[in-house]
Amino acid sequence: MPKPKTTLILNPQSQAHITLSEYVTAIAWSANSKYLAAATASGEIALFDEAKTGNDLAKKQTTLQAPTEIAIDCLGFSADGRWLAAGGQDGKVRVWKLDGDEPAIAATLDLGKTWIEHLAWHPTRAEIAFSFGKYVQIWNAETLDIVTTLYFEQSTVLAIAWHPSGEYLSVGGDGGIKVWSSQDWYEDPILFEAPTAIAKLVWDRAGQYLVASTLDNLVVVMQWLSNDFDASPWRMQGFPGKIRSFDWSASKTSPLLSSSSGSDVVVWEKHADLNIGWEGEVIKGHNSIVGFVAFKPKSETLASADENGRITIWKDAKDWVQALDTPMGAITALQWQPLGKKLAAANADGELMLWTESFQGKGFR
Repeated sequence: MPKPKTTLILNPQSQAHITLSEYVTAIAWSANSKYLAAATASGEIALFDEAKTGNDLAKKQTTLQAPTEIAIDCLGFSADGRWLAAGGQDGKVRVWKLDGDEPAIAATLDLGKTWIEHLAWHPTRAEIAFSFGKYVQIWNAETLDIVTTLYFEQSTVLAIAWHPSGEYLSVGGDGGIKVWSSQDWYEDPILFEAPTAIAKLVWDRAGQYLVASTLDNLVVVMQWLSNDFDASPWRMQGFPGKIRSFDWSASKTSPLLSSSSGSDVVVWEKHADLNIGWEGEVIKGHNSIVGFVAFKPKSETLASADENGRITIWKDAKDWVQALDTPMGAITALQWQPLGKKLAAANADGELMLWTESFQGKGFR
């Protein structure tokens, strides 16, 4: 009896492709899916207007910054898509306003010689948090004013993440996590202590859980109880290497958590028995280091990408569906379009690629 035909999620061949000046360090979609931005190790920043018809990215491109030979490390759109910010190794945060006839630089914040490695926009307001050394500054794009400057104290800031409500900002570094309330920035932060440095922080989409990884490959999942963490977080060790990526699925009940370490992709689900905690299942589809995992919005379809250029798509975060055709370059960025109809990826050779939803996949979740 023949096997049933696999339902494809995306067209296997990329529908749009462009080569930028250098290694692509970051990509970002605006929340309304109108814009895609990309930044490179040479300092180039490109903006692509998806409202323009066709698949030719060159015709959709606006160069916001030509190559400077100084890398851009982080990139992000405001929640309303009206602002784009970028930071990098020249110690500057640049902010563009996008709602005019043409994108225009709104501000350049000079933080001296400290690299800008992390930035995150507030979930609802035109406020951006960015790290410089041991500090995090929050800046308002509408008023062009500093909202506050937070001192992490223990070390250089290694991670920043807003709670989805926007009421709290979590900051990670050596010794643990500090969580400040946006209602009163001067109030002492909530402290979650860790034996080593926190390297990554990701809130689930509902704001119920915060996952953190440490430099010694410990993963901690903390439940958020409206204004503090549960006293008994779940911990796991034994990963084959550095934790390179996390992502949460969207769920009305209990979300799934995906992680990548070495060539392993693990999908975690909270067990009904609180004594068991979170259970993980390894899904096998890579033979090289997996740098990125990403859930398709409003679904449990998962994409994973590795350093050999392989991008794999999984149904229900467990069943292999397809591998996308890519050039053989290490994938350096991966992100679903917020509408879920496209997947963008970039690689170490400066190539930016977009795959579109397969006709077969219509209605597939």
